[in-house]
Amino acid sequence: MKQYEVIGVIITLLGAVLWGVSGASVQFLSNFRNMNLEWLVTMRLITAGLLTVIYAWFRFGNSIFNVFHSVKDTLGLIVFGVFGMALCQYTYFRSIALAGAGIATVLQYLAPSMIIIYLLVRYGKRLSKGEMVSVILALVGTICLMGNDDGLSIESFPLMVLVWGLLSAIGVAVYSISPVDLLYKYGTLPIVGFGMLISGIVAAILFHQPNSYAVWDAWTVIGCFNVIFLGTIVSFNAYLEGVKRIGAVPGSILSSIEPISAAFFGWAFLGNEFSLLGLIGMAMIISTVVIIAWDRQRTIKREVLAKLNKTILE
Repeated sequence: MKQYEVIGVIITLLGAVLWGVSGASVQFLSNFRNMNLEWLVTMRLITAGLLTVIYAWFRFGNSIFNVFHSVKDTLGLIVFGVFGMALCQYTYFRSIALAGAGIATVLQYLAPSMIIIYLLVRYGKRLSKGEMVSVILALVGTICLMGNDDGLSIESFPLMVLVWGLLSAIGVAVYSISPVDLLYKYGTLPIVGFGMLISGIVAAILFHQPNSYAVWDAWTVIGCFNVIFLGTIVSFNAYLEGVKRIGAVPGSILSSIEPISAAFFGWAFLGNEFSLLGLIGMAMIISTVVIIAWDRQRTIKREVLAKLNKTILE
């Protein structure tokens, strides 16, 4: 592996780990500093969005505003921001407050399986063996995760944890599907930056929470820094740069360390506990990311070989 690719692996892992740190920090701020989550989500989206837009403007100039020249693309950007970013962020934070960073992050990783099911229902896309295995593992893993505290008994699992967790996964699915054309047309930084900024403004209007109600001290400041700066701006750019160096498939596989790091930091610093059944469920859900990435890579190779064979025969 070349040095260029080694650096890519390292910064991709860094981005995923920082996402895990951000999740644990949200749990700390909510459960130990009584921070208002609506305020935290609003501040995170507006601050990160504004800084990203400013950075994009310094790099690309006024061209970053081209998306607003089209009514259709502007509406698409609003959908991406509100139903993708804002929905994903707020429901994820709520899930963390109820169940801890580890379980909340793992539930969010149901998104790839949801995307597969959506494509099946919407377009009748035939599932590959890898996709079928992933959906089954996601279902069984979720059931195991629900029995984390009480063995195989899931009656005591708080329903709202599952609701917020599944909503966060839906947000990730929307976040992953809706902006594809916009990203291709206008670039990543402008779309993500404006998506964050718009969703933050909408959150400020809807939540109308100007006060954090938190107990402020040095640790509160560090926690906010982790969530807003390290867990959003640094992690996102590190992951994108890493994927550019090593490719999307290896990048998506390496990103699966995020729920592992979130669970580790939650266990090491916040006292989160996991049963053997819960750990098995987490492993099942995380494995779906690896399986889907591997299956996609295999499909791409098969399509390339088919095109080469067709060209040779012609």
